[in-house]
Amino acid sequence: MGKSETAGPEIVTPGCEWQMPQGGIEETEDIVEAAIRELWEETAVKTIRLLAVTDTWWTYDFPRPYEPTGHKLDPYRGQKQKWVAFRFAGDAGEIDITASHTGEPQEFFDWCWMQKTEALQATVPFKRHQYQRVFEAFEDYLS
Repeated sequence: MGKSETAGPEIVTPGCEWQMPQGGIEETEDIVEAAIRELWEETAVKTIRLLAVTDTWWTYDFPRPYEPTGHKLDPYRGQKQKWVAFRFAGDAGEIDITASHTGEPQEFFDWCWMQKTEALQATVPFKRHQYQRVFEAFEDYLS
């Protein structure tokens, strides 16, 4: 989806800032509701069609050493994720990464569509295995 900066344990390697929208699940949400909310918060995208959800939870560790910064993820060693694939059915004018629609800080500072090989090369090394799994899980939907 786009380039991101972080103050937390997901240290961004220069030249490898690309990542897909992601985020936490509220206690009252299921995985699809959370994915729809996070996608909207980070991109303003609402014109989507659900394609698939991964069957299991996948984990990855944050890179070490890490000096705590006060970020909400400081206490954690990594993340546990399920992934949701949507088909974007809108047009590019719908995408707004400024987060002005949420009142929250902007998470992405640029966006573009990429082929999976380009995306993997532009992703921080410690997330590449996770993203490769995502692309394999949703291979039938990639074009």
